[in-house]
Amino acid sequence: MNSRKLFFHWKALLLASLMLISTVGCASSKTEEASSSAPSSAPSTASDQTDKPAESKVAAGIELGKDGPITIDFWHIQATIYGDAIKEIVSDFNKEYEGKIIVKEVFQGTYDDLNKKVRAALQGGGLPTIAMAYESDTLEYMKADKIVALDDYINDPTYGLSQSALDDIMPGVLARQRIPAYEGKTMSWAHGNSSMGVYYNIDLLKQAGYDKPAGTWKEFEKMALDITEKTGVPALVMGNANNGGTFRTWLRTYGIDPIKLDGSGVDYDNAQAVELATMYKNLVDKKAILLAENTEQEFTNGRAAMEIGTTARTSSKLELVKDKFQWGITLIPQGKSDSKLTELYGGNQIMFKTTPEKQLAGWLFLKYFADSEAQSIYAAKTGYFPATNSAADTDLLKENYTSNPQKKQAFDEVFPYAEIDVPSAARSKMDTVVGEALQAMIAGTLSPADAVKKAQADATKALEEFK
Repeated sequence: MNSRKLFFHWKALLLASLMLISTVGCASSKTEEASSSAPSSAPSTASDQTDKPAESKVAAGIELGKDGPITIDFWHIQATIYGDAIKEIVSDFNKEYEGKIIVKEVFQGTYDDLNKKVRAALQGGGLPTIAMAYESDTLEYMKADKIVALDDYINDPTYGLSQSALDDIMPGVLARQRIPAYEGKTMSWAHGNSSMGVYYNIDLLKQAGYDKPAGTWKEFEKMALDITEKTGVPALVMGNANNGGTFRTWLRTYGIDPIKLDGSGVDYDNAQAVELATMYKNLVDKKAILLAENTEQEFTNGRAAMEIGTTARTSSKLELVKDKFQWGITLIPQGKSDSKLTELYGGNQIMFKTTPEKQLAGWLFLKYFADSEAQSIYAAKTGYFPATNSAADTDLLKENYTSNPQKKQAFDEVFPYAEIDVPSAARSKMDTVVGEALQAMIAGTLSPADAVKKAQADATKALEEFK
């Protein structure tokens, strides 16, 4: 089954991951002996893990529940169906660790809102034990020396992970927790993963003579114009705000690293970027691309034939489209016909330095959330991809994918090609300035060639500001 052999191609990340996995494998033989306390298919029970605290290096002298349950906060950014999934997982965890650990999940708004609150807590106190974070956030918080490296917990003979449990985590997901910039340490743990895909209205595409979205950007431009002409509906809907991050991913499909792998510079001023910008401008001018505030509403109501966005919205698409039309989701068009790539999205979870008791409780929650049972709940409810291979074999996810074939399509056709971009604390700022250059191009004040030159200059300046 291909979905069980997913492999993401960023070699630097994967190499770092494999090297660290090897280190884990060479750890004390006690780790393997403790594998029964951390099987890959389900977390050990609270009673199993707390019977012998003296054997644990990370929990020496700690007896969970002795003086009442340990309460920890988990700050996150997920509401609606995503928040519902978190509430269910947290509730299940609290039941399993009743009398020992209580996790309080706290919705903090958007990532920007969450980051502002974390920065304030770094200065004034009040940090949670666990919080969601992207790699760029993690790098920023590492500078304050407030994040716990998880390797001692992973390798712990009592509370750690067996080699089989580590092997069950998808390589690209594990690599995200151990990027080279973390200098050989595991600084985060899995939460949820999604990718950039293209949703398409099968009925509208067939009306124009197409079965699926084009495989390359050159083919896509012709296809988009055909769809618009033959159906009277815009071929693609995109956000009317800043599309700098989307453009960065499109450029990556040409094999170009908009942010250089070593973080030393940017690469926007090239022929491929001009080609993409020219296509974008042409399709907007010819009404084949609709710029809208709510892209999902436009697509799900049949007012656009395609929408490019995160696969995490497959659940909401199912709810909104219902039986209005047939639809699917597949990989975005590519710049190179001989390779496939898309963006890997989704936050991770980090643990802040608090007390040994809270950190142990925090690690057990991280471990539980990333295990197959919780990941199958999260994937079934939200449309995110599970972090473990075995989650796809759970009855819950098998039934969910059978009932919702678009989720299975995303898992098979999009997720295998998802790679994170080079993590950088400057990436958000760079995406913003690139998007502003594109907006000026759409407004007619810059040519495509001048827009990518401005993107290059402004993104370079933004990178320098964060060095």
